[in-house]
Amino acid sequence: MSRFVLGDELGNIKVFRHGNLPPGCKTNVKTVYSQEDSSALPKVVQKLATALRPHSGTTLAAAFSDGSCSLSTLNDDDTLTQNLKWTEPRITQNKFIGLSLNQSAAFACTSNGMLRRVPFTVEHTPKEASDQLPQSDISIIPSRLFDWRMPEDCSTFAYGGDEVDLSLWDTELAFTSASPSKNSATSRKRKRNDDLFSGEIPNDHLTLRQPIRITTLTFLQSTCNSHHLMTGTQFGDLRRYDTRAARRPISNWTGLGKRGGVRVIEKGISEHELFMGDNGSNLYSIDLRTGRILYGYKGFSGAVTSISPSPTVLASVSLDRNARLHSTFPPSLTPGNNQDGRGEVLDKWYLTTVPTVVVWDKRAVSPREDEHNDDVWDNLEHIM
Repeated sequence: MSRFVLGDELGNIKVFRHGNLPPGCKTNVKTVYSQEDSSALPKVVQKLATALRPHSGTTLAAAFSDGSCSLSTLNDDDTLTQNLKWTEPRITQNKFIGLSLNQSAAFACTSNGMLRRVPFTVEHTPKEASDQLPQSDISIIPSRLFDWRMPEDCSTFAYGGDEVDLSLWDTELAFTSASPSKNSATSRKRKRNDDLFSGEIPNDHLTLRQPIRITTLTFLQSTCNSHHLMTGTQFGDLRRYDTRAARRPISNWTGLGKRGGVRVIEKGISEHELFMGDNGSNLYSIDLRTGRILYGYKGFSGAVTSISPSPTVLASVSLDRNARLHSTFPPSLTPGNNQDGRGEVLDKWYLTTVPTVVVWDKRAVSPREDEHNDDVWDNLEHIM
């Protein structure tokens, strides 16, 4: 069974599950958080991030359009316990474009390059939640960003944007090598193409200017050896980088974003698998070895705003106000061979508001728990 968390344009956070349910039993979407003041302007959920807690539940971070952020525990019974909250005072008219979690800190980045690390412990209790800014580390990176990502170990991060080429940074150096006052005055703009910012990794000069707009990016590996990255551009191209190999992309696949360029990409669970959505109504599975479209999903009437792979299904949310669950089919073992199977839409829920982001809770249910759930369904009384 997989559990997903989604946020919407009115500031609601909702949960839905997928598992082996008997015929006729349908999973519902449950609201676990809603805006407290209904008279205030709605605050859009811009980013969500999850991390496993040591024993039970999931740590959930959320970033909202009003500059506020929260850290909560998503319990196994689909209830939410808020532990910590703060407001980013440097966000102005910009937005959050990145949010990541590990076991000890939350990382948030805005489109104007305001980067913050908020340490926490799993012992935080609800009574500690307040609007005061917790003790945290701050840094400043270039502005006009469209996307910012971290691998799961949070040891590095990468970003790209409007006339901002792909850049890879060491996380610790970004927060310790220079003070914010020095960064804000001198480090926001390069003097030469071969200059590096404080904390930036000399990744074989990925700083070479490219005439592109990076709209989205992702790491293709989850560890500190994350040398492979993928970017999507406003012109519909996918570009793959190996930070050890060359100053230019090692692969450049053009025209894959059919309408309006590439909007979102995510690495799939299977090897050589990438999922990509454009600004039309297309969601595709891509072979990372060839750049070939393996198959597409049907039934969308709006652009996909966020996708989240899990070991069992792929979740997506889109501008047509639907949340969907999709089956997936791994790429062929031999590059270029015809696909033996195609993913399909398994289920969907119409929501009353536009969903903005969806994430998997990263908690996989063990086979023993699945067997227990099956026993519960088998023992239910049938009512005619």
